[in-house]
Amino acid sequence: MEKYNVATKEVDFHFVYPSPNDIMLAKLKQVAGIEVDSISSELDNIKKIIGYAHSLFTHNGDNTPTSSDPLTILEEARAGQSFRCVEYSSLAAGLLWANGIPARTVGLKTSDVETREYGAGHVVIEFWSNEFSKWAMCDVQAGIIPQQENTPLSAFELIQRIDENDLVEYVPVNGSRFSGKGTYDDKPNYSEWIREYLYFVDTPVHLTLGNEDKRKQQIAMLVPLGVEPPKMFQGMFEMNAVYTHSVLDFYTQP
Repeated sequence: MEKYNVATKEVDFHFVYPSPNDIMLAKLKQVAGIEVDSISSELDNIKKIIGYAHSLFTHNGDNTPTSSDPLTILEEARAGQSFRCVEYSSLAAGLLWANGIPARTVGLKTSDVETREYGAGHVVIEFWSNEFSKWAMCDVQAGIIPQQENTPLSAFELIQRIDENDLVEYVPVNGSRFSGKGTYDDKPNYSEWIREYLYFVDTPVHLTLGNEDKRKQQIAMLVPLGVEPPKMFQGMFEMNAVYTHSVLDFYTQP
């Protein structure tokens, strides 16, 4: 039995993404100064861009920047600050858009997201690959892109592979701190660590890269079949979510 609806659409989401003419993106590209070229493959350029965000600071789950926009994150990280998975993902998504590559932040949440007091969520990104004509996930904090048979996986596809106990390869981005043995920081096995977060998956309906309160942002949430959708995050605030069981709703071409 399928864990999600893979056959039909349920909700007609109208995802909105940043304008390529956004002044902040142009400034971000200029300040970052990442060199990408037409000689390298699309994926190599993506790994270089994400690698810049990954290498810019170390993880601090309790620190936040003075503003949530990518430019502020970049500048404060250069000044020695360290931030959360949220900031890794926001910065990487902004840098990808600044270089003409569609990307979105993706929230991963545990089954007990409503009642767990701490650590009920993790934030990654998905980027749109023209080469593979699909969304592909990257855990920017860990510095890895999951793949199988040389094809990058989306968050949903990673759920499938881990649920089926398939072998997943984790490809490092440039400068990744991820070990080739599949370890990350004090986590002996990334697949086992990420497994509990691959229950509820969400992404902004309107992706903004400014200083808006992300908690008020409307999200599209992919919910397993037969499961009651969560309304609260860690008992602290109500999520502004529209729910679907349909993978076809969640994965539309940007």
